[in-house]
Amino acid sequence: MTSGAARLVRHQISDLPPDHPFHELYAKLIARENNWISAQWMTERPGGSDVRNSETVATYSPLASKTGRFGTMEEGDYLLSGFKFFCSATDCDVVLLLAKTESGELSLFVAPTTKAVVDADGKTKRVSNGIRIHRLKNKMGTKELPTAEVELRGVRAHLIGPKDRGIATIALLLNTTRTHNFITALSCLRRAIDIAKAFAKARTTIDQPLWTFPMHLNMLAQLEVKHRGWMQLAFFTSSLLSYVDNGFPAGICEVYSVLAENSSAATVVLRAFTSTSKAVICKSATLAFQECQEAMGGVGYIGKPFGTLFLWFHTYQENEIDEPDESEFNVSRLWRDTASNSVWEGTTNVLASETVRHLTKGRNLDLFHTWISNAISQISDVAFKTTLQNVWLALRPELEAGQDERGLAGVLGVGRQIIFTLSWLVSGMLLSLDAQRDKDRVAREVARRWVLDGQGVPGEFAFTDLIYQQSALAQHRKLTDRERTEWDCRIVWGVELPSNASAGYRVAKI
Repeated sequence: MTSGAARLVRHQISDLPPDHPFHELYAKLIARENNWISAQWMTERPGGSDVRNSETVATYSPLASKTGRFGTMEEGDYLLSGFKFFCSATDCDVVLLLAKTESGELSLFVAPTTKAVVDADGKTKRVSNGIRIHRLKNKMGTKELPTAEVELRGVRAHLIGPKDRGIATIALLLNTTRTHNFITALSCLRRAIDIAKAFAKARTTIDQPLWTFPMHLNMLAQLEVKHRGWMQLAFFTSSLLSYVDNGFPAGICEVYSVLAENSSAATVVLRAFTSTSKAVICKSATLAFQECQEAMGGVGYIGKPFGTLFLWFHTYQENEIDEPDESEFNVSRLWRDTASNSVWEGTTNVLASETVRHLTKGRNLDLFHTWISNAISQISDVAFKTTLQNVWLALRPELEAGQDERGLAGVLGVGRQIIFTLSWLVSGMLLSLDAQRDKDRVAREVARRWVLDGQGVPGEFAFTDLIYQQSALAQHRKLTDRERTEWDCRIVWGVELPSNASAGYRVAKI
């Protein structure tokens, strides 16, 4: 949230005089030492994602005298009163809040959580800036991050951004925090997959090594394929965010050509994929954690860190047997903590609605069509290119129906299917281009499985009939069971399948 706040403030200070307190705010947010931590509190009791139902009000009440022309961060012109229902990072230094002005519209405000006052003895001390914590939330995960219900009683704050444009202003923050969401989900899943793989390396069953069991190997390979596809989507979205903010490199070369031809197209694509990537990656990664748990049997479920198995005898000797909750080894804790990403900064349904509304607005769909058609045309493999082109040509009419207000309700009704299909499509395009550039045979096999086998998308969320129909039309190779297992081994372990690989069933002893 701090980096998101820094991005938001940076977009506001370019036209502000140097003595404005927002310059100090920005410096504190990006400082490496003695920095400020920021939070953003939007959710209220009347509605979570429907922030327009907010009851917090902002009253214009400037101080009679200020320090300088604009006052310090503690000398804002507004007093905020209300109640925020989910407030994470309650131990922060500054907070961004939405509140309604006299017009009834939402504006964005920034306030320090504490302020300096002089007591009766003439000593300066710090007290709460009108913020009262009612109670902490008892969450399933992320317990280290305090989340509370907070009452606001005359919180002195500064207006930030245009008045009555609070939602549009805070979107600058959400693009960053949502990026943190899906990158965190991916990194936690990467750790969980590696823990499951380490377990498979150490485990034997029915007198055979688990790491070469055909079924187990295929399950791990599917996780690896999914992670690669989602990682391509995540890094693509993060790159767009950087280039939209900071400009594209001079002389766009082939490496950057997939991003966008111009800033207008890049902005449209970025807006679509900050919401889509966050929704799809966080939701899909959360489901994938269960596979990692199952891959370790009971060890994965009870949260017993696999790494501590190696230290069992040492622990036993010191009489310290317990259930350490070490996130670096504990798949269950990683899953509990990552599950919050599917809710925080917008649920799957909310983000699907945002994406559909964005792409069906004005000329956005035309700009998006030009971008994605150009990007897919850069794929040299005919089967990959044809499949992806056909899926987009079949998906586009679903979105076009929403450009007519009468058809928008129907399109919103299948918003989930749209964003999951769209993310599968773009991930497949990126995997294809990645394999094309690197000429790596494992990368090409991953792209083939994603695009031609339709892997990488939870079946109940996407237009799977559309995906599988086009994938089937482009199929040009059938693998034997042995060949599939050999490719599974290359994808998971990066080595050839050993000649004495597990049979996967109990072999009768003669």
